[in-house]
Amino acid sequence: MKIYAEKYGDSSDSNSVDVPPSCDVSSFFSDSISDPFDSDAASTLDHRRFLGEKVSEVQFFPWGQDDVGEEHDGEQSEYSLSDESYHSSYSTDAEIDDEEHGGEEHLKKDSRIIKVNSTFENVIEFRRALAHYAITNEFAYFTEKSEPTRVTARCVDLGCKWRIHASLQQDGITFEVKTLVEPHSCTRSKKGANKVASQGWIAGVLKDKLKSDGDVSPIVLQKWIMKNYNVDVPYMRVFRGKEQAYNDMYGKWEDSFLQMNDFKEELLKRNPGSVVEVDYEIKGDKKLFLRFFISLAACLKGFLDGCRPYIALDACHLKGKFNGVLVAATSVDGNNSIFPVAYGVLESENKNSWIWFLELLKKAIGAPNGLVISSDMQKGLEVAITQVYPASEHRECVRHLYSNFKRHFRGEFFSKSLWRAAGTYSITEHENVLNDIAEACQDARTYLDENHKRIWSRCKFGTTAKCDYMTNNVSEAFNSWIGDARYKPVIDLLDCIREKIMIRLDKKRRLLKTWKGTLVPRTKRYLNKISKNLGIYEVCRSGENRAEVKYMDRRWDVSLDDKTCTCRVWQVRGVPCIHATAFITFTRDENWDNFVDSYFTIEKFKLAYALEVAPMPARDQWVHMDIGEKIYPPAIKRPPGRPRKNRIKPNDEPKKRQKCGRCGEYGHRQKTCKNAASQDEESTSKGGRENN
Repeated sequence: MKIYAEKYGDSSDSNSVDVPPSCDVSSFFSDSISDPFDSDAASTLDHRRFLGEKVSEVQFFPWGQDDVGEEHDGEQSEYSLSDESYHSSYSTDAEIDDEEHGGEEHLKKDSRIIKVNSTFENVIEFRRALAHYAITNEFAYFTEKSEPTRVTARCVDLGCKWRIHASLQQDGITFEVKTLVEPHSCTRSKKGANKVASQGWIAGVLKDKLKSDGDVSPIVLQKWIMKNYNVDVPYMRVFRGKEQAYNDMYGKWEDSFLQMNDFKEELLKRNPGSVVEVDYEIKGDKKLFLRFFISLAACLKGFLDGCRPYIALDACHLKGKFNGVLVAATSVDGNNSIFPVAYGVLESENKNSWIWFLELLKKAIGAPNGLVISSDMQKGLEVAITQVYPASEHRECVRHLYSNFKRHFRGEFFSKSLWRAAGTYSITEHENVLNDIAEACQDARTYLDENHKRIWSRCKFGTTAKCDYMTNNVSEAFNSWIGDARYKPVIDLLDCIREKIMIRLDKKRRLLKTWKGTLVPRTKRYLNKISKNLGIYEVCRSGENRAEVKYMDRRWDVSLDDKTCTCRVWQVRGVPCIHATAFITFTRDENWDNFVDSYFTIEKFKLAYALEVAPMPARDQWVHMDIGEKIYPPAIKRPPGRPRKNRIKPNDEPKKRQKCGRCGEYGHRQKTCKNAASQDEESTSKGGRENN
């Protein structure tokens, strides 16, 4: 087991993970979180503390750190399919480096020791080392001579004797310190006023932090530099230093497009059977990058063999130097975890780009029986789906439908009625609700009929896909999962997602070994929950495997042989509804496998994750494709101004509410609470006083 430590310094720099609210089918997909504890890891932690190392917090993740916020109790873990887009930044590589080098505390104390005969690769490395040395020792200097062959610097206090001189060795490249007069004889407190904190130095000290924490705002980085190096640098210098750090880590954005063909061939070479395509446009005598599509063999075969025929399509904007959108086709496995099928980069959301993506998707997976495509009705996507997949079931996300509907028809009545019409499995109830809307406002019913002709209610869902999602939260979960990868250059973005898929598929296979029985954990939890308190239902048999189930003044026809119930929940979901469950428990048949669709079995889950995604070497080891002209960056760059990082949230979107720990009400904190304390709070406080 590896031990992943957040930071050795102040834990305030580490990211926290916010678990989003559950989706609209939370009764079926609820789960808990538990963190395993390893005794060997604990002993290692005690040993480190014995050695005097500073440890703020250590977390133990036996399945890898990408599992943060997921459950580890032997059951499948996954992001909740929330109504809100969220993400958390994880990186194991940077944290392992902190283990080896001492983390931030080591970086802060490491002044890149400079002494006579110290050597550096070139003059640039020497200048950066000198700047870091001066900043960590809190003094400033000025350069008397700064040439490619020699550098001489003195303390800014002319009364101080400190002086350094370095020049080239005989090889004409290596720089060596020839003279160093120490120590300082001046007062060296230069907090907040050290001019040697240049853009290049900022880029050097930010690399590890950006690798470990993902994309961090310049304001946060400005405070972090002040805290660790006692230097108050201007905002724009931090902003440019951050951009330079990204260039140092990933190369120039323009260079990322030059290896498109090499990346494509390397993927196909190591993952036979994959579908990888790159598209470009010709302007003048150059090929300009336009689109990229990837569907790895492990993903497309896993989808066809083990996942339900459900595809969620969505696009999110790239946040790098060039414009573009990241698009993905995401499915769900039998345990309701997101399953990436295909992804790529398009120049924008339009009809032609979506048609290009969907045609390649069809080349990869074909047109499975009962295929369902869910979308947010992006620009040009509806036309593209109709053209490429005319026979598929096209579902429209209800949340986005309501966002458009409320612009014209506001009020609590319309809100509740629309969601009720979308959530019901009964066609009769659906029509009754729409008639109620028409009675209140005929224009509202007319608007729905004319502008939202796609399937958006569960009563019209097909029964082959065994998936009853009303919203497109599967895509939102994928966007959250990729996190800060959208800030990277194109090749780094695509390769980062490939690596995350590779790790994810391996994690699922290892987690699968801990499962027992024949059904996946979430299905077993659902059946255990729904099979309780069924005494209120009356079962009247009409045959061996058919009965009439009654509750109050309502009744349903249940057939165990056909796996049907007149409520339609069993047919749409693929797992028994509460009426069927009442009949099954009445017959005392404990073999639930006979009543659950095969998509929710462990055997199907194994098929979904049967193949591996092959690892890839570094760029310098890729197969070089000399196929003529290179592919250059697109002509359109991002518009001027600071790009927006967070999406604009609608007013009706659920927001986090502060709950008072004293009275239990929402909207205020415990310190400002003016209400009477709850009984639990009073008993806790009294118990504490009595114990004292």
